Amino acid sequence: MARIRVDLESVQVTEGQGAGEANFELRISVQEGDHNVVWPALNSSASVDDDGPVLTINRQVATYDLSSGTLTKRFTIDVTEVDKGLNGLDDAGQGTLELSLTPTMAPLHETVEIRLKRPRGGYHGKVKVTLSAQIA
Repeated sequence: MARIRVDLESVQVTEGQGAGEANFELRISVQEGDHNVVWPALNSSASVDDDGPVLTINRQVATYDLSSGTLTKRFTIDVTEVDKGLNGLDDAGQGTLELSLTPTMAPLHETVEIRLKRPRGGYHGKVKVTLSAQIA
């Protein structure tokens, strides 16, 4: 029997907000079935450099016990760029990742790019979110 751990590994801003804008204030939620994690915390956000390096998170999303075969899990990732300014409108986007887990798997790292949409239309940047899975 293998215990497999899935983590919210990292985030990176790949397309910025535009000239004169500040860094992104991000909140990320990852869900799969009954498993849910929010980074950094519910009703909070963390600064991520606009067009900067990868920010390592390493927050556990779920663990699965598997004795044989392949277990495929679909993760829904919601990203919110929290507007702390006078506009008061958050930008949001969603992506999904499907991970195939096996009891003898090598460490796995899967990435999805998520476009952030403005509440009144148009897009406001893009982020890459990476999930990892490995035998714990």
